[in-house]
Amino acid sequence: MRVVVIGNGTAGQTAAAVARKERREAEVIVLERHSYPAYHPCALPYVLGGRVRLEDAVDRTRRPGVEVLTRAEVKSIDREKREVEYVRDGEEERLSYDSLIVATGLRPILPPIEGLGLEGVRKLWDLEDAEYLLRVMGERVAVIGGSATGIEVAASLAESGRDVWLIEMMEQLMPGKVDPPIASEAAKALVEMGVKVMLKSPAERVEGREKAEAVVAGGERIEVDTVVISAGVKPNSDLARRAGLKVGETGGIVVDDRMRTSDPSIYAAGDVAQVRDFVTGRPVVVGLASTALVQGKVAGENAVGGEARYPGALGPFVVHMGEYSLGGVGLTSSTAERLGIEHLSGRFSALAKPRYVDPESRIICWMVTDRSGRLLGAQFFGKEGVRERVAAATLAIYSGMGVEDLRKMEFPYNPM
Repeated sequence: MRVVVIGNGTAGQTAAAVARKERREAEVIVLERHSYPAYHPCALPYVLGGRVRLEDAVDRTRRPGVEVLTRAEVKSIDREKREVEYVRDGEEERLSYDSLIVATGLRPILPPIEGLGLEGVRKLWDLEDAEYLLRVMGERVAVIGGSATGIEVAASLAESGRDVWLIEMMEQLMPGKVDPPIASEAAKALVEMGVKVMLKSPAERVEGREKAEAVVAGGERIEVDTVVISAGVKPNSDLARRAGLKVGETGGIVVDDRMRTSDPSIYAAGDVAQVRDFVTGRPVVVGLASTALVQGKVAGENAVGGEARYPGALGPFVVHMGEYSLGGVGLTSSTAERLGIEHLSGRFSALAKPRYVDPESRIICWMVTDRSGRLLGAQFFGKEGVRERVAAATLAIYSGMGVEDLRKMEFPYNPM
């Protein structure tokens, strides 16, 4: 049996490894368009800030029994012949499959503004982008887009001593991903770090002759020498669309709970797959490595004859900025309101450590429940304990627990 995987990101790597583990005699081949096997996207903000070396963001892990072909750009899928056509080093080649896993991820969306072709302006998406930005990086940097990546880039660059502006067109950071009470705490933390946070300030253009000299946003002109774009993404599903696979309203490849597409011999996993939201039941695409990992496990197992099921996406995440972190999982209050879902929400804060250890160590919690108190979503902000609380909330939502269940649950404790 031959399993072919398109894309060697988190979902692709995981699917390939699991397929080989579950069926030792299977031939597993991964087609990766980059010249390197894989890289760690979450490391790129820290590469720009100097905390992580560029070469350390490359993942060269070899997985037993999995062959990875780099520089292999897939051009088409022939579903009738069960073949993929790809170009490698200028040569067109074809590869047959018994099961195919599409893990082509997301692709960046550039904002429709003037000046993106100037020197010193670049999106941050892969190693090539990071390498370019390191080469041209100046001391005055504008980051366009208040996404999770935009926040981490701005914080990392501020920690390196640069003057940084974080430009977001909406009235809060991470709109739709976190609720205003948590977003405002993140903005305050960035300001403490020296980042100039500009909300309700759509980027209008980048000015300069050959090199970036200024950004105009929200009617204000800011003199900068480097511009990092982190403004949007969409599923990289064109290959699947051309092959006639069903693509959903989100732009992702429609899959069932086995990660199987409209073609029973083809699976999709990771950021390119349209899955069911665990809380709302609505179709979603989740651009997170943690989610891609689980989907890759399900797709890999089922591609070799398994019966694994994916329960739906919750999308737990943590965003790091200096001493602080923010994290969340599940339904936000703003999304619930937009979808007309009845809910309750509330904010409270507590000490993250005993007062005698650190009286200033507080964590802010934002909880979203249904009318009965069943947990639907949670967000946290603080210097410590954010990751652990997101993990606990994720388990609680998957288990159908309510706030009363959490109130009575035992948790480990140590004062330090």
